[in-house]
Amino acid sequence: MATGSQGEPRTALRRLAMGSHPDFELEAGDTVIFSARAIPGNEEAIEALIDRLRAMGVTVITAEQSAVPIHASGHPAQEELQAMYQWVRPKIAIPVHGEGEHMDAHAQLAKGVGVSKTLVGRNGDLFMIRPVPGMRRQIAETGRLGWDKQELVRVE
Repeated sequence: MATGSQGEPRTALRRLAMGSHPDFELEAGDTVIFSARAIPGNEEAIEALIDRLRAMGVTVITAEQSAVPIHASGHPAQEELQAMYQWVRPKIAIPVHGEGEHMDAHAQLAKGVGVSKTLVGRNGDLFMIRPVPGMRRQIAETGRLGWDKQELVRVE
């Protein structure tokens, strides 16, 4: 599994296609399966990536071309999250993506399938998972950063 099915620069799949991944490489005869569908606006980057892979002799299968359903959005449905928690049986769940209401719902779902502890934070919160799970609120500075003349600056 590799990140980068939308053709994003610096992702694992792009680095594999360029032969610049530090730990892995693809070679002729390998197969790459794109289980995600194109996000509108990313079509050119995805096609360029697929073309590069095919030029290497890599077989590329997309969700649209597959004879069987292989689409995965990266955002699991409730039933998929429940199955994951039942398979893995973690002692703690820490939802980290989405709006507050999404993370709260995710935490409730985890509790509903037997996860004994959940922590739901917001930007700036610091999670501690050992020795005692907990959270310190608003401990880390948050915000947007940008570049100005090769200098990292805070964007207000």
